[in-house]
Amino acid sequence: MVAYKIPMYSYCLVNDVPINTKDYIKYIKSKHCLVCGGSPVDADHQDTIGMGGDRKKQSIKDFTCIPLCRKHHTERHNIGSFQFEHKHSLNLWKEAFYLLRGYFAE
Repeated sequence: MVAYKIPMYSYCLVNDVPINTKDYIKYIKSKHCLVCGGSPVDADHQDTIGMGGDRKKQSIKDFTCIPLCRKHHTERHNIGSFQFEHKHSLNLWKEAFYLLRGYFAE
């Protein structure tokens, strides 16, 4: 195993490889809302962190984020992902995949 000289708080481990998810969150926040095209946006986690979860701690769940403005982020949480996707003709997991693919392709 390779020893990495990265502080423990600055990354998460994916298969024992350190990955900095903060850069990915910045990438998501640089995008426009998937619904209305507005900005600024929240990095809305598809794989939820949960109530009381540490949002400052990096997690593999950060790679499930999509950009939604505050209005649409709140709406998704209020009506649920299924109804939100149906109402706005979106597949949120597919969008999350395209964003992740675009991030690593850059």
